[in-house]
Amino acid sequence: MAEKYSLIYTLLIIYKHVTYHLKKMKYFTFHIDDSGAIEDIDYKKVNGQNITICKMYDDDEFNKLNDILHSINEFILNEKALNILKGSKTIQYDLRKAKVLRKEKLFGILKKNKSYDYFDLTFPDKYANECYNWIDFEKSEIFATDSNGEKFKIKSHQHKLDLISENKSDSKTNYSFETKKVFFGKNFDFEIDFFKIPLYSSGEYVSERFKNKMEKEKITDIRFAERKEQLNKIWQPMFPIIEFDNKNGR
Repeated sequence: MAEKYSLIYTLLIIYKHVTYHLKKMKYFTFHIDDSGAIEDIDYKKVNGQNITICKMYDDDEFNKLNDILHSINEFILNEKALNILKGSKTIQYDLRKAKVLRKEKLFGILKKNKSYDYFDLTFPDKYANECYNWIDFEKSEIFATDSNGEKFKIKSHQHKLDLISENKSDSKTNYSFETKKVFFGKNFDFEIDFFKIPLYSSGEYVSERFKNKMEKEKITDIRFAERKEQLNKIWQPMFPIIEFDNKNGR
């Protein structure tokens, strides 16, 4: 009898786990506030080790020592934020140590650079290749327009790569691109916590699991948006609508 109840309990746990992922999982775009921002980045080799040197803005409005600092191409983050990423399922990333230089008052009007230990984490576009396989192009709304103004649908990721290659060639035909909606098909990995699709969206996408971890650890000055309408109107064109084959997965 005890074994029977143990089996039932195990099955219930499995059921709850599966239904959580299939019915409740949501994905959000991830945004870092510029209250702590990097003005300039340099890359140096110190004692044989590659180090990123980050200079913060000398402005009280932009030099808060957040857990993740605003930067154009990198995630400059402290150990607390890094541990959350390490404990999550993400696409591959590159990691190196970083020194953050922040001007702080010495006395009077005099200031001196103080150094803080951070990490420089990047998600190179080449590591996002696997994510393109999740896109169902038939159900997506991804278009190209040629130099004659003729608009047509992108049929596959390779199709877009071919058109991009033609843009770079000596061909007189030139294409512009527009992504209104990205539809992720049945092979989408709902276990993924952090991914991106560089040629179709300017955003980084995170799971509800990742969002909850960040909020639980009180990572400073970050935001999440589930719908593009939640973004500033200036940025909305750079973020397509995202849909999934299993709509309950949202």
